[in-house]
Amino acid sequence: MRLTRGGALPQAPLGRLAIQFGFAFAAAMIAIGLIGFGVADHWVSRRIDRSLAYHADKYVSRVRNDPAADQHLRAAIDEWQHRKVLSERTYVLFDRHGRRIAGRLDIAPPPPGFSSVRFTGGGRHLEEGRALAKTLPGGGLFVVVQHSEAAEGLHAILPTAVVAICLVALLLGVSATLLFARLTARRLAETQAAASAIAAGDLSRRIATDRLDGMFAVQAESLNRMLDHMEDLVRAQQLFSSNLAHDLRTPLMRLRSLLDAASRDDRAAIAPLVERAERECSSIIAIFDALLRLAEIETGQHPTAMAPVALRPLLEDIADTMEPVLADRGGGLDIGHMAPVTVIGDPDLLSQLLINLLENVATHTPPGTRVTLSLERGGEDAVITVRDDGPGMASVEFARVTRPFERGAAASDRRGSGLGLAIASAIARFHQGHLTLVDAAPGLAVRISLPAVEPSVRRDAMAALQTA
Repeated sequence: MRLTRGGALPQAPLGRLAIQFGFAFAAAMIAIGLIGFGVADHWVSRRIDRSLAYHADKYVSRVRNDPAADQHLRAAIDEWQHRKVLSERTYVLFDRHGRRIAGRLDIAPPPPGFSSVRFTGGGRHLEEGRALAKTLPGGGLFVVVQHSEAAEGLHAILPTAVVAICLVALLLGVSATLLFARLTARRLAETQAAASAIAAGDLSRRIATDRLDGMFAVQAESLNRMLDHMEDLVRAQQLFSSNLAHDLRTPLMRLRSLLDAASRDDRAAIAPLVERAERECSSIIAIFDALLRLAEIETGQHPTAMAPVALRPLLEDIADTMEPVLADRGGGLDIGHMAPVTVIGDPDLLSQLLINLLENVATHTPPGTRVTLSLERGGEDAVITVRDDGPGMASVEFARVTRPFERGAAASDRRGSGLGLAIASAIARFHQGHLTLVDAAPGLAVRISLPAVEPSVRRDAMAALQTA
């Protein structure tokens, strides 16, 4: 991100977001207004219909079985008109031929039941009303008309109300969005500043969380954890490069000295110098081979043949192979408890893991050190333990020595690639397990936990592998 001349972060354009949110808010308000209008219109209409039914029944019930109903209703309407000069409600009576015989409202006979009628209000303009018509026993038609001013008023103010609601909602929506966007941008400014500082090389920069809360604080803490991890990775990479350069420099310098000596010595002395030079070259090549193997395992690119592996016979084979190596240094290898446990794994990689651990004991412990190799079932895991009775290691070094080119303090002056434990740990992770170091008091114990499989799972896995 490019900073402004004064070091401040540029403000991102927020107009489009504000307008979009404002229109969405306005549309929501219009929808709410229309729904509210529909509910109010329905409520007013029901109130008018109930009033019409009440007043119609009040007149018609009196003459329900009266043959002279028309005359009585005509008299009643005349009397009502004489009493009521102004009213929203009026009555009209039609004879069986549809001629208006009572009532002042000039309308055509409406159909029986509820309907809408239009009439001239005050002789000047058309008005609308709600009507209830009831057929009389003699064929006449009694009509009650309610001038629905409330409904008309509601319809009249609707366009203005909708436009007003739209404008107010749009203004409030845009204003709220602009305010929200500015507050959001202000809280994200610290994150942007930290990102810019890190991009410029300051890996120690972190996002301050004391002024943040809610999702911003959670996001900042998550980013800080990611930055901590990135910083650890970069430092590990720098340490790895430094250690690699140091470990290669020593054999290369020895190789140069040998070649220099060979150039000055007579022919009879060249042969042993060349032999030593070949050993130095082999040592350098071994380091690169180990690095390549570690990279392949860590990235999952190592060619593998995963299959159910019975660990007990595998450990016994490795013990037979490595026991002479430990015996040459005056030590020995004992077989401890061996549980019949099976895992899904690569037999070659698992063998490499055990050989690395036993070679570490042979290389970095005093002569006469004995090793005990055991296999147990720990919960859902198979636990392999390689325990020696050597001087052991300080617990503060446990995490460090599993990294490439790292050695314990007691082994720092001994030859070796410094990759044995790192490769063993990578193989354990490759098999969804883990490697841990434990103070055996005396000595050191290396425990490898790998997910074990049940016999039924083992048979299914075998069948699947055979089918494949």
